[in-house]
Formats: sequence, structure tokens, C-alpha cells
Amino acid sequence: MANNAFFISAGDLSGEIHATYLVKEIKNLSTNTKIVSVGGHHLQSVSDIFLDDIVNINAFGFFPIKSIFYLRKVLAKIKQNFLKNPPDKIILVDYYGFNILIAKLAKKFLIPVYYYISPQVWASRKGRIKTLKEYIKKIFVILPFEEKLYRENDVEVQFVGHPLIDRVFQKKSFEISNPPLIGLFPGSRQSIIKKHIPILIETAKILKKEIKANFIMFSTSKTVSLNLPDFIEVDCSADLQKREKINFAICPSGTVSLENALMGIPMAVFYKISYFNYLLIKAIAKVKYITMVNILSAKKIVPEFIQNDADPKKIAKFAIEQLESKNYNFKIQELLELRKMLGQNNVAKRVAEGILASL
Repeated sequence: MANNAFFISAGDLSGEIHATYLVKEIKNLSTNTKIVSVGGHHLQSVSDIFLDDIVNINAFGFFPIKSIFYLRKVLAKIKQNFLKNPPDKIILVDYYGFNILIAKLAKKFLIPVYYYISPQVWASRKGRIKTLKEYIKKIFVILPFEEKLYRENDVEVQFVGHPLIDRVFQKKSFEISNPPLIGLFPGSRQSIIKKHIPILIETAKILKKEIKANFIMFSTSKTVSLNLPDFIEVDCSADLQKREKINFAICPSGTVSLENALMGIPMAVFYKISYFNYLLIKAIAKVKYITMVNILSAKKIVPEFIQNDADPKKIAKFAIEQLESKNYNFKIQELLELRKMLGQNNVAKRVAEGILASL
């Protein structure tokens, strides 16, 4: 089969960034390949044809019902594209709820589908493995324990390593500055940012008073600077060089917590969502921890301040203890051990080679 027309879909920011690196590797290996995509502005920048933005739905101010109608229109647009110019292969990146609809559509067109970055079926809804087996030709997983899970269910799978290994470097210096510099991370989704900002502000006020700490808030959203105290600097550049300077992080449980771990930055993880969503997740979740650092280590390396425990006083107390602790350097070494668990460099290239070679 000719590898000259690929369709790729990524529906959240971190997945879209990983997809962008994959597209670059595909084009390096197969110069005549054309890419059609749905995603965000990162993926748009490397695609030959960009059909629609599904990453920034939250930024559009859509309510959940409106988002569903929007995604239906996008799916209809994808179907029309398949009718006019069917791709040779389809690559889906995370974002199961929408991407599985594309996989089902692809089966009707007899187009092979590859999944890069598996949905977290090990955390909840293991029944999805059966659906993935039916519609997906091969899954490229980024966590070591995922490979065994899929193999046990007769799904074609390959552990390729975690793509952050290629982009996140280890800090060069771990000395604590005086006063300490603390990184604040509100998250990437607007609905989460609104709940996290007040917690971070109150925590920062306590730490400013108790240990005269300095602060940088790292966010992709420029609106976070609204109503922030003057003593909190804001950085929207996503520059890891600047993050390297911080001594401690207060962050959500998503990709940013794993990035901080790979850099060797001690942290406190917090997360707060609506009470209804919390009950829903608690009912279906099958894991003991919510932070990837703890899941990979099978123990609580970093504390998790979730829902009512996401209390500024509790978070500030832990930050102070960690920064003054003799175990600070030991914590750094624990975090850096994760690099050994997440595979070798050149992850996107391995995935690109695997997809291009598959007939």
C-alpha cells in the first residue's frame, strides 16, 4: 500500500503536540506523504489540509451539549473527506470518545487505523479494549504496563516509550534558591483553570508570608494573569528552560506532573473538579492513584490533594516541609528514576517507522 495520504486526529493539547512530532517524522521518512488532520494549531502547522479545530473547544466557550453538536459536524466533514479522498491510513491520538467514532467510520471505508497513545483503559472502562480490538489494526502504547494488558487481550500492540523522554530534559542544578522559587500550574482547560486559580492564589499568599517565596505561574492561557497578585509572575511560553529554575511545583495530575518528575522537580499534585464529575470518576476508576508518577512507581512518591483535600493550608504546609526537608535530594532521585522506566529516545520516529512499514 502506498503511504502517500494519512489522516490524523488529536483532540487535546498534549496529544496534539505528540501528534505534531509524529507527523514531522512521517514526512522525514516519506517525503511524498500528505497529511489531512483535525486537531489544534500545532497540528495545523504541519498538515497539508486541516479540516477543523477540536482541541480548543473549551476556548470557544461551548457548553457540553453544544460541544457534542460541534463534534458531530466535524465528524460529518471527516466523512465527506473520506468519500472524496480516502486516506491510505488513519492515525488516532488518545481522545477516545471522538476518535473511536472515526475508527468505526474508517472500517466502513476499509481504511486501516493505528492508535498512538492508548486511551487509559487500565484506569477505567476495560471493556473498551474489545472495541479497540475490533476497529484498530495496531496500538502504539507509551506506558510499559499497557503492552502486557493489550497482549493478554490479543490486540496487536507495541510499547514505543513515552514521547516526553525526547523533549523533557533533566535539571542541571537542584540547589534551593533563597528565597525559594515555586512554580504554579493551573492546568490547560478553562473549566479546570477557573477552579484551580483561587487555590493557587491562596496557597501562594501563605507561602509568601511564611517563607517569602517567589512564584511563576506557567500557563498556556493568557487570561490567567487576570486578578493575580502582583508578586506572581506569569509565563505563557511553555519554555522548559524557565521551568528549570523552580525549586518546587504545585500542579494538577496531568502531563505537567510527569514533565516535572522527568526534570527532577519535587511537587505537590492537586485537582478539583465539579462534585458530580468527581463522583462519576470515583465510581468508575480502577486505580489507587491519579498521578502518573505514583501509578508508574506503584507508591505515593508525590502527595495528591484531591477535591476537599485541595486546601491551600495543606498544600502550603507540605511545600514548606519539602523545601526544608533533608529528604529533598532523595525525592529528586526518586522522581528521576522514572526516566529509566519510560523507554528510549526517538519515540515518534519508532511510531512513524512502524506505521509506514505496516501493510
